[in-house]
Amino acid sequence: MKAILVLGLLVFGISAVELEAGVPILLKEIKAIKTDHTDFTFLLDLELSQGGKVSEVVALVGDLLEQMKRDQLNDDLEYAHRTTTLGLDIEWLIIVLRNLTKERQDKNNQLSEVNQVLVGLQLQLDALTEQLNILNGKEEQLRQTRAQEAASYQARQENNSKVLAALNEIIPKLQVAVFDQEGKSLLQTEQFEIVEKIKRELGHNHPIAIMVALTTKFDVSTVKRIIDKLEHIRNAVIALMQQEDEQETQSQITFQTQIQEIAELREKFSKDFEVTSQLIKKRTNDKVLLEKRLTIINRDLSLTEQLLIQTREYKEQYDAAYAVRKGKRISEIKTVQQAYDLVENHAKKHQ
Repeated sequence: MKAILVLGLLVFGISAVELEAGVPILLKEIKAIKTDHTDFTFLLDLELSQGGKVSEVVALVGDLLEQMKRDQLNDDLEYAHRTTTLGLDIEWLIIVLRNLTKERQDKNNQLSEVNQVLVGLQLQLDALTEQLNILNGKEEQLRQTRAQEAASYQARQENNSKVLAALNEIIPKLQVAVFDQEGKSLLQTEQFEIVEKIKRELGHNHPIAIMVALTTKFDVSTVKRIIDKLEHIRNAVIALMQQEDEQETQSQITFQTQIQEIAELREKFSKDFEVTSQLIKKRTNDKVLLEKRLTIINRDLSLTEQLLIQTREYKEQYDAAYAVRKGKRISEIKTVQQAYDLVENHAKKHQ
């Protein structure tokens, strides 16, 4: 009603003292208007009672009425534009919330899948690590066993070589002794030398040394029998040494084959280990990215929800303020319209 007050003051400033015909009746009708806007009716009453021309009042009230209607129309247009914009903003925020919620669900599902894959990959990596450790332990055991077998073979062959060397030395001596003493018994000193030689080369407890030492009759026929036994033993030692060589060669071949198989398996497991490690690294990076994205999504969800609440509250407040403002202006327009109709009708009657 500020415009009405200004108008009233302007009218009051140009009012005359002498009343036109019929104005007292018009004043009564104006006072009879039921309105909350008594300031307007008061000023209108004041203007007319001070002798203001009805025609001028009609023009001023008409201008005021048109201005108020234009203001209401502009307010309606502004409200329609603003409320449409706010409605679109709310719809857009709802769509953003829906998309963010769906994306969060998708990312959570992806994160769950990545975690499951990582668990499986870690189990594979642990299994490969165990297999590599088993291979390393097996190779170490094979090398230790091979070293022990080689040392044992070397010791046996050295012992066999000593026996063979002793037999190669003793047998010719016995043969020479037999040739020299054909038909006679060997001297006790010769027997003693042979026994000592055998003991020295083969050991005191060697069966050959014991057999020769216990021989009471050391004649040619006895020595020949001993020579036959020693030659038989020598042949057996030679055969044994050949067998040992063959077994050692086969053991070396078997060992190299096993080492090669272990090397091939180790290479395969090592490649699988490297591939699995790279997959774990890649999946771990994927997990980090997913977690970062989820952090951003949760932040955006919270901000969007708050903005949606604020926008809805603002729209409700704006709608309420518009409704109050429109109701008040419509009431003012109604009052001014009634006053305008009265003064206009009066002016028409008294032309």
